Amino acid sequence: MTSVALILLLTASSHGPAPWAVADTVVQIRAGDRVVLENLAGDVSVETWGRQEMEVRTDDEGSGISVRRSGSTVRVSTDDRKRRSRSVDAYIRLPASVDLQVRGRSLDLVVEGVNGRIDVNNVSGNVRIENPGGPVSVRTIEGEIHVIGALGGVTASSQSDDVTLRDVRGPVDVHSGDGDIVLADVVSTSVRAETQDGDIDFTGTIDDGGDYGFFVHDGDATIAIPSGVNARVEVSTFDGDFESEFPVRLQRFTGGREFDFTVGEPRARIEIQVFDGEIRLLQRR
Repeated sequence: MTSVALILLLTASSHGPAPWAVADTVVQIRAGDRVVLENLAGDVSVETWGRQEMEVRTDDEGSGISVRRSGSTVRVSTDDRKRRSRSVDAYIRLPASVDLQVRGRSLDLVVEGVNGRIDVNNVSGNVRIENPGGPVSVRTIEGEIHVIGALGGVTASSQSDDVTLRDVRGPVDVHSGDGDIVLADVVSTSVRAETQDGDIDFTGTIDDGGDYGFFVHDGDATIAIPSGVNARVEVSTFDGDFESEFPVRLQRFTGGREFDFTVGEPRARIEIQVFDGEIRLLQRR
């Protein structure tokens, strides 16, 4: 039995049944390494563990997945020349400290517990990232994006589907072409959310000195903020209604207007623009 096969056998036996029976590769991970997943299609799950090594398991002995190291970069990819259209299900475990870069073709991706920088660029498929400790960047053409429990800020863009962020800390910059944007329990001094044909729902804090912008072309914006907020609010709508639970001189208007008002002291800036839809400013108690 080769040394690599022995390592794989011991790993599988000590951790119980793995989600996939075939262990393709175990690679040592050094401090400062970056893991790159590229040219992948199918279902890929990435989790972290306490070992300084990366384990790759697949659903098929002939999956064609290869793992190569070049300096501080470890690449996991399929053979582009022979398996361009083949989907592979893979389960990957790696140290939490690594930076992770993903380039997918038609990929459903789940990443959990990675504390390094996460950068995902996917053509189609859903992306879900849970409990990341570092900055997160996700871009898709077709596919939903979910980021939960982020501590280092999030940049996310989906051309045709929904983007959902929950329990997020740090700067937020989110875009969607034809989907809804949900920002729940956000703690940030910088938020920008923009959708062409969808709704925006925001709940979170408004910090002194913060800048918050919400932009919708055809849809509604519902912004729920704490009752004791201190902010200057700028509202603009071409064809829609404005409603506020805060004391505003004009509680409701319709059609082609913009105005500013202050809630408490003007310590933060909130900008809400909706071309065709309703704006609701709610008190979160």
